[in-house]
Amino acid sequence: MSSTSELDRRRFLQALGAAGAGLALGGCSSGSKSAGGTATYWVQPNASQQQMQAFLKDLAAGFQAANKQYTAKTLIVPWEDSQTKLTAAFSSGNPPDVTYQIAPWMNIWRETGVLADFHKIAPKEDVDKFLDGVNSSLLDAAKGPKGELLAIPYVTGGSHQLTVNLNIWEQAGKPPLPTTYDEMIPFAKAMTIDTAGRKLGTPGFDAKHVASYGMNWPPVPSIEDNYLWHYFWSFGSDYVSADGKDIGFDNDNGRAALRNMKAMVDSGAATPPGLYTDESKWGNAIFAGKAGMQWVGGFTADQAKAFPKARVRVLEPPKGPGGEQLIVGACGYIAVAAKSKHPEAAYALAKYILSPEPQEKYTRLILALPVHPVNGDFYTDLPDPRMNEFQNAVEKLGKYTRITRVLKYQPQEYLMGKINDYLAGKQDLDAMIRDASKQVRQMAAAAN
Repeated sequence: MSSTSELDRRRFLQALGAAGAGLALGGCSSGSKSAGGTATYWVQPNASQQQMQAFLKDLAAGFQAANKQYTAKTLIVPWEDSQTKLTAAFSSGNPPDVTYQIAPWMNIWRETGVLADFHKIAPKEDVDKFLDGVNSSLLDAAKGPKGELLAIPYVTGGSHQLTVNLNIWEQAGKPPLPTTYDEMIPFAKAMTIDTAGRKLGTPGFDAKHVASYGMNWPPVPSIEDNYLWHYFWSFGSDYVSADGKDIGFDNDNGRAALRNMKAMVDSGAATPPGLYTDESKWGNAIFAGKAGMQWVGGFTADQAKAFPKARVRVLEPPKGPGGEQLIVGACGYIAVAAKSKHPEAAYALAKYILSPEPQEKYTRLILALPVHPVNGDFYTDLPDPRMNEFQNAVEKLGKYTRITRVLKYQPQEYLMGKINDYLAGKQDLDAMIRDASKQVRQMAAAAN
């Protein structure tokens, strides 16, 4: 698996385990079938090139064995080229029959008519199976403006769960584990220990020589995108307004969420913003024993090998003031082209990809989480038992997952910058909110 240590939401289905970025054909069947019986599948490299090619070869063979009249061609498309290639293919009128999609792309295609409505191409009983037990939040990004079902949730994950380093927790005297956002701050203080073993707030604590901070707070957009928004959600607000035309945190609940973030950053228990320059070090902090608590998206084989003594525990998502528990998540989708020249073969291939065995095999391959509920543990044979424990704990908390808003514009990165300005003391709360509102209103107006 990948050496990527922080499995962030935005890149979850782009970089989770990604090791190959080349363009390659895999699983091409060459039998005597006519071109009219061939369906194409474009997918991105969510595992190594070798792993992806092996999986797709088996997928094509399994599809043909189950559907004698059809063949499949699969194409691995590099993430950096995908949006451009998909746009060109959809515009040309000769698109791939089946595609792997993520929410940001769904926002682009939603009103263009390039994706088929599963309600029209699939029997109701198939749709019911595809959506059985699926978190309703995952469907928001898959729906068209008139309720069309433009894609089917395929794999999920990317959720960053609150996680504690048990070695540091024990060293700190096992303070009560936090269950709310407010409780996280004193807990982080209790978990902040200097190199001499003194705790934050005790006589002689040396803030210049900290062995472990209580809370890892990376000022890195690709990581922050996985935890800032669920502060707003759990406090009863949002990063954009209900109509999508303004920010959603210019209210008491939004301000309370921001003040909670600020209290953590100012507590002395949070990692200082200049602690690391390497994103992987931010992601590895809790496993390396440099942070007692962190929003963690995954436990990779490389991390398990690099940190053999790391012991972590995934906590229930903390509650906001009203008891809400919501976590930012991600989802990969399977879609069928509206202008497929082989609609029957296209749907047959999509249905096969979404059938239990290939779907579960792919989910495990990329260390994702199943979109359908499972009985017992989904992971049992990962390279390290700690990985199994972590992944299964996260899977059980999938009910708290929420997908970011369906919008025609993407204000997240801008908003993260403004929030960081406030957290770093560069702007006061009112000025930050005023500037953010003005800019997001302009972005929304331009997009619409």
